[in-house]
Amino acid sequence: MSIRTFARSIPILILPILFAGCGDYNKPTPSTQTPHFAFVANFISNSISTYSLSSETGQLAPKDTVPTGGVNARVIAVEPTGRFAYVGNISSNDISIFAIDAQTGSLSMVGSPVPTEDSPAFIVVGPTGNLLYVVNENSNHITAFSINPNTGALAALTGAVTTDDKPVALTFHPSGRFAYVVNGLSNDITVYAVDNSGALGLLGATPALTNPGAITILPSGKFAYVVNLGSNDITIFSIDAASGALQPLTPRVAAAGGPTSFTIDSQGRFAYVTNINAGNVSVFAIDAATGALTPTSTAPAGNNPIALTLDPSGSYAYVANLSSDNITQFAVDSPTGALTPVGAPVNAGMGPVWVAITK
Repeated sequence: MSIRTFARSIPILILPILFAGCGDYNKPTPSTQTPHFAFVANFISNSISTYSLSSETGQLAPKDTVPTGGVNARVIAVEPTGRFAYVGNISSNDISIFAIDAQTGSLSMVGSPVPTEDSPAFIVVGPTGNLLYVVNENSNHITAFSINPNTGALAALTGAVTTDDKPVALTFHPSGRFAYVVNGLSNDITVYAVDNSGALGLLGATPALTNPGAITILPSGKFAYVVNLGSNDITIFSIDAASGALQPLTPRVAAAGGPTSFTIDSQGRFAYVTNINAGNVSVFAIDAATGALTPTSTAPAGNNPIALTLDPSGSYAYVANLSSDNITQFAVDSPTGALTPVGAPVNAGMGPVWVAITK
C-alpha cells in the first residue's frame, strides 16, 4: 500500500498539543509549570507510548508502553482536567479509557473499551468539557458520550448526527457555538450549530477540494484552514460570526507534498503543516486581518510525518513520523515561528500517528 493510500485510509487530524538545543535560533523561555506528560498513539502496534516532559528543557523522556485493548489506535483526546485520556481504535470500533496518574503520567485502563459505530476516526472533547464527540467514518455519523467527572467513564447519548461521505475530523469554533466536520470523500465541510446541551444541528455544507483531511480555526474565530491531501493544497475560509458559515477565499495555498495536518500556535501568528510525502514541516506566517498564509521556512522531519503538536507553552513542537516509528522534536523560534530540530528523534511504537500532551 502506498503512503498516500495509507494516509487516506486513516483520518488526518489536527490538534492543539522538546530538547536543550543547538543551532542558531532564539532559545524559548523555559516554562515554570510542573512537568507535563505526552502520549503517542501507535496505529500498527495498537499501543500508547508515554513520556514525561521537562518544563525547563523540553526533553521527552520515554516511560511506558500501554496496550490499548483495541485495534489501530488513531487518536487520543485528553479531557480538560488532565485526569483521563480517550483513545479511538478505528478498526475495532471502540474507545479505550485511561486514568492518568497526576504525579507519574502512568495510564491505567478504565473498564473495557466502549463500543462505537463503524470506524471511530476522530474523537474530541467538546467545549463544555463533559461531552466526548466521535466521528464515525464508515457510518457517516457523529455520536456523543457524556463523561463521568469522577471516573472518566463514558455513557452513550441517544441519537446520531448525520454527516456527508467519510467524515474524518471535527473541530469547534472558539465561541463554542459552531462545529465543523471534514468529509473526505464528498470533499466538503459540514457546518453545525451547537446548542446549550451540546447537541449538533446541521446548518449546511461547504465544498472543499480533493480528500480534505483536517480543519483548524484561528483563535480569533475569523478564519478556518483545511488541508487537502488529494489536491495538495490548503483552502482558507472566512467564518461568518453570526451564522458560522464558511466562505472560501482565494488563492489556495500550495503544499509541499501531501499535507496531512494543520496546527496553529495559541497566539494565531504561525501555522505548521506536516507533509507526509515530502517528509517535512512547512511553516507559515498568518495575517490576522485577512487570514492569508505566507510561507516562511521548512523543517525536515522523519519518514512520512503525519501530525504535529505544540506543547502548552508553544516553545516546542513534536511530529509523529508514521514510517520511521519515532517523534521528531523541535524548538520553536518565537519571533519567526521557525522550527529547529533538537536532539535525536525519540522512539515510539509502530506507526505513530498522534501526539497528545497534558496541559
